[in-house]
Amino acid sequence: MPELYRIAVAITSRLEQMHPNDPIGLIRAKGALATKTGFLVSLISPHDPDDSEKVACLRKAAVEMGIAL
Repeated sequence: MPELYRIAVAITSRLEQMHPNDPIGLIRAKGALATKTGFLVSLISPHDPDDSEKVACLRKAAVEMGIAL
């Protein structure tokens, strides 16, 4: 499994856990993540190749949002 996809799934899963009964809060959190990374994390698929720049952006955004990977 590519690292980019693994990290994207981990962050998305954590955001869903943080907003279990708050769909608007989840949308806002995903929007904040997209703003921090510059791309929509939900569009990353297991077939996307690893991109070191995107991986770095995801890791940085996770730290800024208090998400441990």
